[in-house]
Amino acid sequence: MDVYFGSVELIKYLQADGFVTNKVKEQVDIPRWIFERPEWMNSFVRGFFDTDGSVYRLRFGKQVSFTNKSLSLLISLHKILIALGYNPSAISANRIYLTRRGNLDKFFSEVKPANTKHCRRYQYFCVGT
Repeated sequence: MDVYFGSVELIKYLQADGFVTNKVKEQVDIPRWIFERPEWMNSFVRGFFDTDGSVYRLRFGKQVSFTNKSLSLLISLHKILIALGYNPSAISANRIYLTRRGNLDKFFSEVKPANTKHCRRYQYFCVGT
């Protein structure tokens, strides 16, 4: 959903409070407070994956990817995944991957993505392997 504001003063107020009009151009990052609690990091990962994630079948397994054009956001996501006990790939072409079987099982049982399309794809790929 797009929301448009016609008030210049409201826009100035929101921007002074940290809101940006273009997250890629501004290279937004995760708020520092997210790192304070594992449950907040977990919730962030869930939301990020639900919107900017994918599930793939590989020749010999499965893979989860996270895609974003904000490098600072990906760097922080990488740190969060490590802090939560995952083994993410290095950032490559605006993506981070989880490929290890144990990581994927843990991811879907602990993060519990809410995007039903991703969950169905993962379950479908699990049946086929």
